[in-house]
Amino acid sequence: MSDPIEMSQDTVVARATPEGEGGLAVVRLSGPEAMAIAARVFRGPGFGGGSGAGPVARRAVYGIFHEPIDAQVVEDGALAVIDEILALPLPGPHSYTGEDTVEFFCHGGRQVAALVVRACQAAGAVAAPPGEFTRRAFLNGRLTLDQAEAVADLIQAGSEQAARAAVAQLRGGLDAELGAVEWPLLDLLVRLEGSLEFSDDDDTAAVPAAEVRLTLEEARDGIETLLALAPAGRLLREGIHVVLAGAPNAGKSSLFNRLVGGERALVDAEPGTTRDIVTAPVRRGGRLYVLHDTAGLRDTSHLVDGAGRVETMGIARTKETVAQADLVLLLAEAGAAGGQAWPELAAGEASMAPAATLRVLTKMDLAGGGRDRTGLAPAQVDEKAGKPIATSSLTGAGVDDLWAAIERQVEAWRLDEAVSLGVVLNERHRQRLLECRDELTQMLALYEGATPGDEVAGTLLASLLARLGEISGRVFTEQMLDGVFRRFCVGK
Repeated sequence: MSDPIEMSQDTVVARATPEGEGGLAVVRLSGPEAMAIAARVFRGPGFGGGSGAGPVARRAVYGIFHEPIDAQVVEDGALAVIDEILALPLPGPHSYTGEDTVEFFCHGGRQVAALVVRACQAAGAVAAPPGEFTRRAFLNGRLTLDQAEAVADLIQAGSEQAARAAVAQLRGGLDAELGAVEWPLLDLLVRLEGSLEFSDDDDTAAVPAAEVRLTLEEARDGIETLLALAPAGRLLREGIHVVLAGAPNAGKSSLFNRLVGGERALVDAEPGTTRDIVTAPVRRGGRLYVLHDTAGLRDTSHLVDGAGRVETMGIARTKETVAQADLVLLLAEAGAAGGQAWPELAAGEASMAPAATLRVLTKMDLAGGGRDRTGLAPAQVDEKAGKPIATSSLTGAGVDDLWAAIERQVEAWRLDEAVSLGVVLNERHRQRLLECRDELTQMLALYEGATPGDEVAGTLLASLLARLGEISGRVFTEQMLDGVFRRFCVGK
């Protein structure tokens, strides 16, 4: 069971659209006094000053938004008009929050929406903290906790694929996958508890150990399947970080500009031009790639008396960026003798080893003789690693081949599957799943020796289900909710 959390009785208000110039802004008012507060600041059919018994649910009406009537200091009693707007009444429980809500559609811009919010506060509402509307939707049973997190993911989506995945999770994708793990375990718990309750009944036998083991193994397999999609969730949420690394003057900045499609990095024939990390987003095929151009990697141990200090700092940042990359494009100049830059970089510190590496030859337009039919020198072909991808940033040759190789690598990370299932795991989900997998492994270990009693198994299973329930929010605490909704924006 979840710790009881008292629902706030405040009626809250906030702008639901971002600040800035625009044709339309939306202000949301939600809580037990939403309709009464709206009647103090809005004149239209069903509201203050209008005819009829009250507002018609889910029907937008045109009217005048004004300062609260009891705040007027006007001799002739005229309203202090703020804007001509539409008001949409959404009585609970059939609203986003599950409680009475009114949404005001006013003219865009910074001032009008701010005046609408201020008037609502003067009429009795309080400012909504970040994520308050979605928090109320969760507490009122309108959303599970993982669906609420999908709302934030949808708002913050940096690519088409990330948005589609968030919508699929919002529609119950992850909850369905979790249910496939939880419900057999819950059924097993009921059977275990039933066997204890009727233990004196000769006709009621304990749950066979083989059935318990099978259920636990299937649950562990289901969790392993979800954990395998955890990297895809991060890549969808944050983008795929691709780092260009290589020796000085290997053509990193030129290739970076070609991949980005613009002059983002400074290019010069002098080695060491790039000293800091240059980053740019690229959206391709519905995915978000975050490209990083880096300082050239080389041995600086021969430098003395502070010479090359800035270059050394740049190399240190390069190593940090490589260590955090999802994919490293390891560059070498086609004319470099024997392509010796690759072995030196690949043999760097273990912390620099990326999850995946593609070897790329640059400046193929300047390559000389002694190459095979693809333009590669024999010493630049590593049979184990395969042929590098030959490119020319000047002519664009090979760049499409490089993008194709990048996309093949990304396909191995199962982003499409995560989108299809609606499973966008975040770190909170991953940690709970890891803990559940470990608990299942420990329970299965008990069944390898003497079979534990149903009472012990039931206690362990109840603890496991409570931990699984934290993902969907069937089990939650105030502190856990604070951590989840802290990353939401005001107005959602």
